Amino acid sequence: MFCGFSSAKRSQAFFVLAGFFLLPLQTHASALYALGVGLTVDASTTDLVAAATTYYDLDGTTNTRFLPASLGISINTNQGGSLLLSGGNAKTWQGPSDDAQNANLFYRVFETGTAVASRPTFSSYGLLYQNQWNPDGNINKYWASTSSPGTVNLLTGLTAGTIATPKSYTVEFYGSSVMNYTGGSFTAYDNNAGNNYTTNFQLVPEPSTALETSPAKRWSR
Repeated sequence: MFCGFSSAKRSQAFFVLAGFFLLPLQTHASALYALGVGLTVDASTTDLVAAATTYYDLDGTTNTRFLPASLGISINTNQGGSLLLSGGNAKTWQGPSDDAQNANLFYRVFETGTAVASRPTFSSYGLLYQNQWNPDGNINKYWASTSSPGTVNLLTGLTAGTIATPKSYTVEFYGSSVMNYTGGSFTAYDNNAGNNYTTNFQLVPEPSTALETSPAKRWSR
């Protein structure tokens, strides 16, 4: 009921409301997928295991290179141990009206168990456009780091525990891509349904041990 309106005005109001509900809703199915990260690990410069780079897929569950819950390594910073973010990659799929503008990998490192509110803010690791293809009529783009932005020391600002109680740290990742369309833009995420992707490692002040990793492998489309 339209109280206080004349019959003509009630009719006009009805058509305005009907027109509002009949407006088409624009949906966007575009996505960021196949997010990956390269980690270079050296438990100690004094042991017999050389630094090795392993490339992990973040959003796959059957791939043998899926990021594990733990890297299975204790890093001795007193003996030159290191953990580097050495690369990243992603793919975007865009619908007919969308256009992927970029792809970014976000990361942060914190002591395992730290409350969400106390964790550091994420840092961005930009991925560069490489190529594109459209097997189904919709464009897929491939993004990856090359010489830029280079490596990032993930141990910066971290401290080791004691021999009896080494400290455990968590590395957390997610990805995003800005999609433009006529009249606006939106951001697509690859973030494990809001839980992000994580892996753990330990920092120790004693002789370290590491799981030997396979030789470095480069991504391919």
